[in-house]
Amino acid sequence: MRERDALVLVATGALFVIMAISFVGIPWPTELHEIPVYNKTSDHGVANNLFLSFPITVILIALLLGSAMIGGIYLAKMDEPGKVGP
Repeated sequence: MRERDALVLVATGALFVIMAISFVGIPWPTELHEIPVYNKTSDHGVANNLFLSFPITVILIALLLGSAMIGGIYLAKMDEPGKVGP
């Protein structure tokens, strides 16, 4: 085993021990609590409120993000000049 591999192993083990100690020291709740899924004071969720308040803005943001993803894929697939083989 090389020296670098031993250092990686020691660092990973130390990180694991620190994480384990921090999780053990947390006072976890013992009783069940209800998790709110939506706002009970209104009939509309977050998406409905956004689409009712800002319909054009949400659609424009969706188009912008979609075109950015397509552009990113196109740029990632471009061949680099001078590159030979995989």
